[in-house]
Amino acid sequence: MQANHPKQRGPQTKPTRAEITAAWARLRAAAETGSVEASALLIALAENRPVISVESRLTAL
Repeated sequence: MQANHPKQRGPQTKPTRAEITAAWARLRAAAETGSVEASALLIALAENRPVISVESRLTAL
């Protein structure tokens, strides 16, 4: 007799759409409560820009 087990998946490299949707919701909620970091991240993501550039980190060292 065979048990009803869901098919096992291999290691996943990308997040699922549900995980992405949940992450965006958490980010928006944090920005709405006044988180400066969350607001900056939303702006950077909307403009398709990195939050911290490599050059600024190198000059700071």
